[in-house]
Amino acid sequence: MLSVASLLLAAVIGSPLAPLPERLALDSPTRHVRTTDHAISRLLARGYRRSPTFARLITQLQHSDVFVYIEEVPRLPGALEGRLMMLPRAHENRYVRIQIALRGAPEDTIALLGHELRHALEVAEAPSVSDDEGLTRLYQRIGVSGGAHQFDTMAAQQAGRAVRKELSA
Repeated sequence: MLSVASLLLAAVIGSPLAPLPERLALDSPTRHVRTTDHAISRLLARGYRRSPTFARLITQLQHSDVFVYIEEVPRLPGALEGRLMMLPRAHENRYVRIQIALRGAPEDTIALLGHELRHALEVAEAPSVSDDEGLTRLYQRIGVSGGAHQFDTMAAQQAGRAVRKELSA
């Protein structure tokens, strides 16, 4: 049985939302996409300004119960450039962490951020996901396995490509 909150969340996520003013999306104390890294902050702002897809992802996350924390790491396991992990639920909110290894051109990193933000939106679209086991079940259902505990989705791949294309225009 779906709750009223789940139905409202599905309605909000499924409907097109006008992008928020940049300061509300990226600088507000109530923003849902966060970082303490100045380099990542600059990439988020650049992506938000230049890619409608990127701005839409952040806007959709802002209207969800998912908070996203982004951090740079020196390296990730294997050939990974980015990954998303669940954090413990607090109050009525869910939290995810995106880790990225900053390599290559800024446009490539912004496209990678768009890819990972799409994964965060996939979590937002699945209200039952609130821990690692739920995340694994979600990606076993909607994703393609790339190895032990590694999944990807066509939607995230498409989002990354769309962001990259918009940045190149």
